[in-house]
Amino acid sequence: MDRMIDKQEKLMRRIERNFADYKASVLKLDKQSIFDKAAEIAAVKRVVHYMTNIHGYYERDIDYLLKFQNPLKLIVDRYQVNTRAYLHDVVARVCDTHDMSGEYPFRPAIRAKELVR
Repeated sequence: MDRMIDKQEKLMRRIERNFADYKASVLKLDKQSIFDKAAEIAAVKRVVHYMTNIHGYYERDIDYLLKFQNPLKLIVDRYQVNTRAYLHDVVARVCDTHDMSGEYPFRPAIRAKELVR
């Protein structure tokens, strides 16, 4: 059980770091560009809140999301396709189908381990 908690805390830290990086990149933009990104910013904030406070993860989902440099972007991009979807369904679909692995960069250590196999 402790291993699961450690993994979940690691995922939460990664999501929070991804969000901090996102905010920093947005704050470098001019006012009009930030205004134009309002819907995207709202979606990112909604996903961060959901992923860090609400979603109940299975260990296999955490393991999958931790493979990515930016699991937040992975979920946000899928969510923005249909913002009427329930976030639970978005996260579950991404983790269940593993259909995003070719589109988003893995963490370097993960990629190296997979190439050795």
